[in-house]
Amino acid sequence: MSFDSGLITTGLKKAWGAFASNAVALILGVLIAVFGSLLIVTSAPLAYGFCYMCIKATRGEKVAITDVFYGFKSLSVFIRSWIYFIIVLIILFIVGIINSILSIIPYLGAIVAFILGIFVYMFMIFTLYVYVMRASENIVYALKESFNIIKSNILMTLVVAIIAYILILVGVLFIIVWLVTIPIAVVFGAYVLKEIAPSTKDES
Repeated sequence: MSFDSGLITTGLKKAWGAFASNAVALILGVLIAVFGSLLIVTSAPLAYGFCYMCIKATRGEKVAITDVFYGFKSLSVFIRSWIYFIIVLIILFIVGIINSILSIIPYLGAIVAFILGIFVYMFMIFTLYVYVMRASENIVYALKESFNIIKSNILMTLVVAIIAYILILVGVLFIIVWLVTIPIAVVFGAYVLKEIAPSTKDES
């Protein structure tokens, strides 16, 4: 799929609309997910649950605060969330090694590392979207599907990643604004994913 600026604009509008309709639930959800993750053992299921909240918002459904605990729905879902989290840690470890090697090369190394970081971020967040949406599929399916989506939509993926990064960065810089920008960024990504990969059915 070629780059579609209209999809980006529509995605941001949809994300804002979804947030406005579920502001209390999403704000409390991101608070619970962030601070609840300090316990470590709860970090994976809470991230899984928050992603579920945002995907649910893209369907136009009313999001409940309790949706953030979706990762605790059953033992199998809890384990499922941790499988994803462990894969993320392994990938981040590998990327960290690559970045250390690239740091030897002035300027070019930093640019390559930055671009690599963006694509790894989108690869992992798309993987999580697919993993949550296709609950009947395993992590290998989610990883392959995410890779194929990004491969077929490289420019769109890059733009979505940069916009999401800017939203989150603005939120962090202005302290409590992240309570708004993080949910919008995650809903935005989920919406765009559904549009560029309609074959990835939402079964969550």
